[in-house]
Amino acid sequence: MPITSIYHERLYLDMTCTCPVLNCSTSMNRLLTTFRDFSGANPTKQTMNELARYTQTTIPTKQRKIRTLVPTIYWQAACRPTLTFLLPFALYLLTLAPTVYNLDSAELTTAAATGGILRATGYPFYLILGRLWTMLPVGDVGLRLNLFSAFCGALTILLADYSLRRLRVGLWARLGALGLLASAPYFWAMSLIAEVYTLHTALLAGIVLAGMRWQEQPTPSRLALVVFLVTVSMGNHAATVLLLPGLAWLLVATAPRQLAQWRTWRLALPAALLGASVFLYLPLRYAAAPAFNYAGEFDAQGQFMPVNLQTVDGFFWLVTGRSFAGQMFGYDLAGVAGETVAFAGQLWQAFFAVGIGPGLLGATLMLRRDRRVGGMLLLLFTTNVFFYVNYRVIDKNTMYLPAYVIWALWLGVGLEQLWAWTKHTRLLWPSRLVIVALVLMAMSWNWQRVDLSDDWSTRQQGEEILEAVAPNAIILGWWDSVPVVQYLQFVEGRRPDVLAINRFLISDENMKRLIHHQAGRRPVYVNAATPELMQSMRVERAGPLYRLYPRELSVE
Repeated sequence: MPITSIYHERLYLDMTCTCPVLNCSTSMNRLLTTFRDFSGANPTKQTMNELARYTQTTIPTKQRKIRTLVPTIYWQAACRPTLTFLLPFALYLLTLAPTVYNLDSAELTTAAATGGILRATGYPFYLILGRLWTMLPVGDVGLRLNLFSAFCGALTILLADYSLRRLRVGLWARLGALGLLASAPYFWAMSLIAEVYTLHTALLAGIVLAGMRWQEQPTPSRLALVVFLVTVSMGNHAATVLLLPGLAWLLVATAPRQLAQWRTWRLALPAALLGASVFLYLPLRYAAAPAFNYAGEFDAQGQFMPVNLQTVDGFFWLVTGRSFAGQMFGYDLAGVAGETVAFAGQLWQAFFAVGIGPGLLGATLMLRRDRRVGGMLLLLFTTNVFFYVNYRVIDKNTMYLPAYVIWALWLGVGLEQLWAWTKHTRLLWPSRLVIVALVLMAMSWNWQRVDLSDDWSTRQQGEEILEAVAPNAIILGWWDSVPVVQYLQFVEGRRPDVLAINRFLISDENMKRLIHHQAGRRPVYVNAATPELMQSMRVERAGPLYRLYPRELSVE
């Protein structure tokens, strides 16, 4: 039976299978439960009024009018969420990168497509889902993984919309808040290339929604869903650990006594094991000795020495990100202050300035109305911002996206309150139109900044490199050159004779020894000729790279 038919039948039974003398409270509870089951949100005030009128009528009256109410509820339960997903998805499709992209994106694409292993923190859940997406019969493998990010970006918007509906935020306020989130520069950009960030935000939005559902009705099954989403999200991004303080607050503030009972956790513990099972990917793939492996390092002979992921120490070295420990809390107080100001400017830009005031209003209102959910959102926001403000890496702007999602929820609540204050004035509709106009302006302004629909530069560079290098060559380069070469090698089968080494995976000392040992035996290329290399080696330009010769040998 089609979903629509199942939905109509369930709704019809709940609305008609009551006695002629109706108990208003009981009937409304049944109808609201049905609506929430199918829509994932609370009904609007208009629908509430319609449902209330039905609880005060007899069965024949209900049967005569049922056809007028079902389409209205079905629109809210199915059609409107579909549009909420499709609109941002269409935006991302129009600006999507058409093939493999550079830097981390090429690394993620190659690992997902070949069953390879990534650097810390492993990202096994992304690799599992990415592997499935590479099977889509659309474009090349690079495009398919880019499409996966677009899907996750749109899914984030949909799940955030469900959360706002549970907070009784109306259509116009949701449109303003989520429109600005969808068109925020970094969120939009990460929805166009293969990256882990939009999957992370989608899981975050799902965790927030599941937590709100548990807070409304703290049952073991709903707690199990929260636990499962958290553990499986850990398999995508280790920053999921930053969500734990907020979730712990929600659980303790909602039902502290219930949490002390074993029966509360009887489903949560199996759910945790199921979610954590994605980490088995890492030792299993290690046992298969994949050709693409970034968990290890090269020695001075050019041999890759993988970390043993079947040992406890090797496994936890990877998944805990121990190699990045030096970047954590890497600023002094002056540096933290500067990074905080930089984040505030990024947030200002992301929500087109107009979203800052209403966002602060929404955060305040959430704390006053419901300290449980409001406190959870505040902790989710502050822990993410605090950690990344202190995280000393150059590409952390994209790591603030979870804070964007929380801010969008606050913004929706704040806009709804502003419009409630102007409900009986002439400012209501003009202010709504202004917000819509600002969303369209943000899309137009940021479009030219993030549009990758005609960007073939990464593939072209990789092809130029492989055409320029001699047979049996060694290439030593950074993220802007080596990952795309490896994509062309391992995914598309080009030039298997070439050994491409990311300089991230070899120490400076070992690289120097490798160059001096191999330059007289096989062609050696680097992405940049340093003064030290130019003193000890003869350097010749070779396309995007530089070829190195021992000084005692003449250039062929």
